Amino acid sequence: MKRLLCGTIALLWATGLVSAQVVINEFAYDDTGTDDVEFVELYNAGSTAVDISGWTLQSGDQLTGDNNADYTIPSGTVLQPGDYYVIGSGNVPNVDLVVGANNLFENDNEWTVLRDANGNVVDAIAYETNKAPDLTTWVPADVIPQLGRGIWGNYITLQAGTSTDNTLLSLGRWRDGYDTNNNGNDFGHMPWTPGAPNNPNVFSGSIVMNFDDLNVYDFVPNLSGSFRAPRAIDPTQGDPAYITTPNPNSIPPSPQGGNAMIAWDWAGGGNMATSTAIFEGRAGYEMYVYIDTTAPVPGQLESWMIGVLGTCESYYNIPYRFVNPNAGGATGIGWYFRRANTTTADPTEVKLRLLNAGTGGDSNPSGNNTWQNYGEIDLSALSSGWYRLRLEVRGNRILGVFGGTYGSLSDGTLITATATPNPYGSFYIGYREAFTDDSATNPVRIDALRLFVPIDGDVDGNGCVDDADLLSVLFAFGGTDPLADVNGDGTVDDADLLTVLFAFGTGC
Repeated sequence: MKRLLCGTIALLWATGLVSAQVVINEFAYDDTGTDDVEFVELYNAGSTAVDISGWTLQSGDQLTGDNNADYTIPSGTVLQPGDYYVIGSGNVPNVDLVVGANNLFENDNEWTVLRDANGNVVDAIAYETNKAPDLTTWVPADVIPQLGRGIWGNYITLQAGTSTDNTLLSLGRWRDGYDTNNNGNDFGHMPWTPGAPNNPNVFSGSIVMNFDDLNVYDFVPNLSGSFRAPRAIDPTQGDPAYITTPNPNSIPPSPQGGNAMIAWDWAGGGNMATSTAIFEGRAGYEMYVYIDTTAPVPGQLESWMIGVLGTCESYYNIPYRFVNPNAGGATGIGWYFRRANTTTADPTEVKLRLLNAGTGGDSNPSGNNTWQNYGEIDLSALSSGWYRLRLEVRGNRILGVFGGTYGSLSDGTLITATATPNPYGSFYIGYREAFTDDSATNPVRIDALRLFVPIDGDVDGNGCVDDADLLSVLFAFGGTDPLADVNGDGTVDDADLLTVLFAFGTGC
């Protein structure tokens, strides 16, 4: 028996099954220049060295099959535990194997697989899968188990010199080596780090961003962006030429007053912003956001989504549209806003929805919709102005509040849900407009932005589990109050009371 067991272990080693500890850890497949900063980074997540000599990267798409060159790793290449190996162009930092100058990977939907020297699949990715959702029609059968739905949407790396912001983003695993064989769960849009750790900082406690400490046009710390990074503005000052301010039109000051933040690309189209730190399991934000509730002229629209525990594609292709399949590539949970007027893919509406995009996928409400809509608020009867917006993901408990008093959960329109969120993800903002006149545009403008990790048992949402929370549960005991029902099982009972008691004093 021992001889058979040893032989089995030796066979597993020889066939490369232990090489599953090596993953595709980060990659960039498109940029705004001449596609000369493309790369794939490998990472050894295991505790032993792996000989990757003769391993290959292969790629292909559904239009022309396996149409890219295979890139073979030279003999004598050993990847040590915790080490990286970068395959790409010579313009990529820390590149180990230069395989060409540009156009190393397709800018369209594509699969890329890492195979060992025996041809076994080690790891794989697929991106822009919204263009061909049925993976069985164009992806090799042995690759599909590594992908989930793949990565939905369009991602791009901004090459230095093509944007005043010179933002360099890639698709990286939320944690080096983190792999659930679901690309939409494992990867996020983040500042690139080829040949170095991904591992962004993790949010803890509460962070309040004070834009009054910034000058107009300054970049906002702790946030990055795709085409344009977020900048500080004086909301009362607008400049359609974007010379004195990146704010296209003046609006009233926020309830807090002073400066605010804007997240958009004044060249038009779509843009995204993302936090440089990430959340783990629990996430929350609160802010004032300016909302234009007027209907645009026929045929035009704008939309934004502000989410957590997920990511957003570079272009923010507007999700939740009647397009099959929908190209919206966001993941995670967020507030989604759309104002549209008789477009071919959108109803005439001014609405806010609380959506769960999960790990990505088709969001066409009348198609193969994989997103969840927890509730919607019709804003068409409200005046344009600043409104409080809050979102908390407390484990499997989701709380969204629109309007009401800043700092309170019990004031405003409340939407609650129970779901299993993504384990990792950033705070992100996606915005896209389809206007012919920027004076009609009202991109995402935010003030009093607070990012925080919610606390179980904090019934009133003030950041401290105290007597007020205990009394809220006691007075609601036996009922169905959605805030006092801490665990979201539909009844305020002993379990909710114990949660508050065990957390008593936390955050105070």
